[in-house]
Amino acid sequence: MELEYGTDYSYWYQVNEKKLHDTVQASFKKHHYDDETEKFIVDVCNISYFKHIFDNTMSIFLLPFVSATSRNALLNRGIMFVASTELFAEMLAYTGKYESLLDIGAGCGNVTIKFSSLFKDVFVTETSPTMRQRLQSKGFTALEVENWSSRTYDVISCLNVLDRCHEPMKLLEDIRDCLTPTGGSALVALVLPYHGSVEEGQVWQRQRQPLPIKGATFEEQLSSLVVDILEPMGFELNLATKVPYLCSGDLQARYYSLSDCLLSLNVGPSTTSSKGNSIGSD
Repeated sequence: MELEYGTDYSYWYQVNEKKLHDTVQASFKKHHYDDETEKFIVDVCNISYFKHIFDNTMSIFLLPFVSATSRNALLNRGIMFVASTELFAEMLAYTGKYESLLDIGAGCGNVTIKFSSLFKDVFVTETSPTMRQRLQSKGFTALEVENWSSRTYDVISCLNVLDRCHEPMKLLEDIRDCLTPTGGSALVALVLPYHGSVEEGQVWQRQRQPLPIKGATFEEQLSSLVVDILEPMGFELNLATKVPYLCSGDLQARYYSLSDCLLSLNVGPSTTSSKGNSIGSD
């Protein structure tokens, strides 16, 4: 959805908290339009018209050869923004205790950068080879998608990935099992209302095993995500908020926005991991 520069952005963060489940309502904190979000909006609004023309032309040329994700990586377009460093730190109740971060599906790393400074060791995964090169150029350690779950991490972030993979329930189980047993945290972002699809080459396919989220509204689906899915898996909700999931634009729009829920989670004391020591604690 396109919004013009200069609009009142407060409704991006509005939620009818009375319609949230009691568990979610108790942990929900309304966020606001902050300086880093404004900087992103200003920066993407200042991208030149000629850059958009060049990107559009090159994207058409590359269409038969690479996926949309890889085209964006090659052209350095489709830049994403989820939250500011300040908000990420607040979601983690950051005190300096975390050492290792794994960011699953990190894209080109522009979101990872927002909170990577909070950690000593930063690991990322990404299926697109071009995106992995971008991540490595930013100094991140790129792990193979098939191998990241062999160790534990202090924090695992999964930002807007659950609706872009075929087995989101298994991914959540792997995240749970790979958190440091004492004090590990997960950051999860998901666009609501939920629409799952997976990029396979040049085609977007429906998820084979979508999340069993109930309800139609943002409030109903957020409540279902927590109560029907995350809690039965052993996750405990620390903090929840609503943020805009922003993407730089193109010839049709300066930028695009979707409604994201952003959750900070711990694993309950009765849930134990079978993994080894945290990477960051060696």
